[in-house]
Amino acid sequence: MRSESISLRELLLHRIEKHGPISFKDFMALSLYEEKVGYYSQEEIRIGKHGDFVTAPHTSKLFGYLLAVQIRQFFGEMPYGNEAICIAEFGAGTGVLAGDILEYFDRFHSNDFKSLNYIIIEPIGKRRKVLSEALSGYGEHVHIVSDLSEWGKFKGIVVANELFDAFPVHLLEKRDGKFLEIFVDKNDRGELVEKAFDIRNDELERYVITYLSDLRDGYRTEVNLEIKKWIADLSSVMTTGFCLIIDYGYSRSEYYADFRNRGTLLGYRNQNITEEFLKFPGLMDMTAHVNFSDVRLWFEKKGFRSEGFCPQWAFLGGLDIEQTMERAFGKLDPFSPVLSSVKPLIFPQGMGESHKVFVTSKGLKADIELKGFQMKNDIERLR
Repeated sequence: MRSESISLRELLLHRIEKHGPISFKDFMALSLYEEKVGYYSQEEIRIGKHGDFVTAPHTSKLFGYLLAVQIRQFFGEMPYGNEAICIAEFGAGTGVLAGDILEYFDRFHSNDFKSLNYIIIEPIGKRRKVLSEALSGYGEHVHIVSDLSEWGKFKGIVVANELFDAFPVHLLEKRDGKFLEIFVDKNDRGELVEKAFDIRNDELERYVITYLSDLRDGYRTEVNLEIKKWIADLSSVMTTGFCLIIDYGYSRSEYYADFRNRGTLLGYRNQNITEEFLKFPGLMDMTAHVNFSDVRLWFEKKGFRSEGFCPQWAFLGGLDIEQTMERAFGKLDPFSPVLSSVKPLIFPQGMGESHKVFVTSKGLKADIELKGFQMKNDIERLR
């Protein structure tokens, strides 16, 4: 892996030498997704106890089972005739969540499972190969494509768990009364360094004027316009269905709160958090929290209807959690070690409070009461 990092560093230095400084957004995109040496372009993504970071599906299969409970209600709210039912997952990682959802339907709802197509959208060739092998036991139920448009017009359920946080972001800092965009350059010693320039992107400039003008000097933050593009692309192929978005994030007022003056961008390597983004290109994950107010706005501008928003603990708690836990693990002793793997999903000091769930729909009737929002629905916070 060290040689791969050096190769990516050389690629970055060569590009800067040839074309000049690159935006931090482009640096992040190359570090994570460069087709040969980007962090996510490797056959092995370091997820889990001995990796760089942990996600909910790797914590307990109960997570996938509970999402399947909500997905089954989604199916019941949709006008299906003799059509196959479809789930499309973006950012499937190692395929653990897909496997748990498929297992749930296979074990407990075989009639649904018979007509279920599980589509995984994975643009990186190495990852498609790994996913295909991991889910080979589900045969013709699993379809792995590089873009959802390959499936044609889509009717069904979109699942995106911790997808948006890994999108490349514009990094900004306010100096002398105006926001500048952070770029990456090289110094005389061949080291990668930050440099600040006037904003050159018209859409980014409009965003800053609209939402960030009142922030004080020295304030550093991020803007994720890739989410807007992703929603537009999805809207062009999706005709009917639900989108289930799970990620760590805030409303706009929380995201740009005065005390959050260093932003939310962080790197993860060997279970450690770092802000030395330029030191290990290609060798660490980089993420920024999600601005769910933007997510709501951009979905609604494309004709989707916002159904709900709440912390992960409340969403999972509304999905027949005791019955589903028994289905997943059988009857458990109160002191069973299995429960220790469930707690991070719902406890506030784990993912229960930091991770939020947002659901939106398209082409369906209004006033749908979803099980996941029985305990709490904070959708009006996203104004």
